[in-house]
Amino acid sequence: MSELDQQLRDAGIPFLEYGITAIDAYYDQPPRPFRLIAAQCTVIDLARIFKDLEFSGLPYADASFEDARFLCVERLREDDLGGPWLNFYHDTNNGTFFDRDGIYEMLRARAVTPRYLNLDRALFDAALLSTFTEEPLRLTQSIGLPSSPSPHYQRDLLLGILAGPYPASGFEFLKRLGFIAKEWPELAQLDDVDHSKEFHPEGNGWIHTMQTFTYRKNSDLTLSLALLLHDIGKPESRSREGRRFDRHAEIGAERAVNFMSRLGISSQMQDTVAFLIRYHMMPAALPILPVQKTRELISDVRFTTLLELFRCDEFSSFKDPERYYEACGAYHAIKKNLKNPYRNADGSKKGSVRRSASHF
Repeated sequence: MSELDQQLRDAGIPFLEYGITAIDAYYDQPPRPFRLIAAQCTVIDLARIFKDLEFSGLPYADASFEDARFLCVERLREDDLGGPWLNFYHDTNNGTFFDRDGIYEMLRARAVTPRYLNLDRALFDAALLSTFTEEPLRLTQSIGLPSSPSPHYQRDLLLGILAGPYPASGFEFLKRLGFIAKEWPELAQLDDVDHSKEFHPEGNGWIHTMQTFTYRKNSDLTLSLALLLHDIGKPESRSREGRRFDRHAEIGAERAVNFMSRLGISSQMQDTVAFLIRYHMMPAALPILPVQKTRELISDVRFTTLLELFRCDEFSSFKDPERYYEACGAYHAIKKNLKNPYRNADGSKKGSVRRSASHF
């Protein structure tokens, strides 16, 4: 039982998980970065419990607290679970699920019928539902775009999609509606990045980025955000000295920070994601670079995540996986040497003098 759950129970407030949170629990999926909770109380009742409660005007919550989003309802009864939200609930007390909108059948049919007049809410739920299927869900009726979605809304939408089992479906859903072109143009521009068939037979920048998610081993948010943004520098990069996208990693790291800042993503995550994007090409050269140029990077705690980004990037491009395995071999060799008190990082004995070929 979480501390938040215990606080609600101690206050005598009945509650249920709802919407995407309840569906994740039903499918035994890892939770999203936020929980949706329907609580039988008023906002004032919640404010007495959670001192840092925020009122962000979200269409799917009356109030928010850290990683929880609350809807305040008058009652919670099994025979009366209506309301203007995704009507799927989970009772954490006994593990019972309630599906009053036929959401399970929608997912089986790969089609969704929006339940709300509120465009922000309809788009939010449909996009997150799409992350349960390998292809974006089909809308049985058209919906428009939110006029001015808040940064908080966009952050929940973005991170909620990234945490799903099939993020590409959620992003494709938003792209087809025109949301990405309107709100996240940095991502939309990837569709204009024309890749060489020799190095990227999978397709253009957008297709390549979506493909990287199929190689994730888990839904780690930091890695997933880096995968989404790792090539956003390509639209602004230029060809130089045979390099098709010269400095796209450096440009991409800067653009990624601007994008994440706009959505209010934490500075710590911004720093890590920018690091991953800035150096996402580096593992390919690890076996041939002098150790003195790579030692600091290899010693960084984020380097293992960088290798995961490199793996997903390489494998999604239909390239020979040998480069990834060579990078891993070089990394582990250097790490092993760094632990050896009698060896230098490059494997040579400490105190020994390496001679160049000209001395022989």
